Amino acid sequence: ASPQAATHTAILSPFDPLVWDRKRARELFDFDYRLECYTPEAKRQYGYFVLPLLHRGALKGRLDARMLRKEKTLQVNAIWLEANTRVSQQMVGDLRLALTRFARWQGAEMIEVNKLPEAMTACWPTRWEI
Repeated sequence: ASPQAATHTAILSPFDPLVWDRKRARELFDFDYRLECYTPEAKRQYGYFVLPLLHRGALKGRLDARMLRKEKTLQVNAIWLEANTRVSQQMVGDLRLALTRFARWQGAEMIEVNKLPEAMTACWPTRWEI
């Protein structure tokens, strides 16, 4: 990899400079992102507080999650990938690591995933301890 090659994978805040300017996110990353917490539930496409997924320099998807504080569990309602995203073992490993870091930061001891893209179901557990 070249010195400029992106190597990081992260779950972004809806207020991250990469995505808060919708027009810029569409132009630079072909990523149409909207925070849907102010959208009536019936009109939401993804969920209440969906977070963008940055993988090695590209916005590859989004996830809808919530922290169940009493259970110390990060519940991932769904993960969506952008069209034409190729799922590789490296990508799956990177996303699991990013999700684990995010869950620990929330105080979780368990991660539960309810809905995955079909391409990820065979290589991703639905529940694991951290």
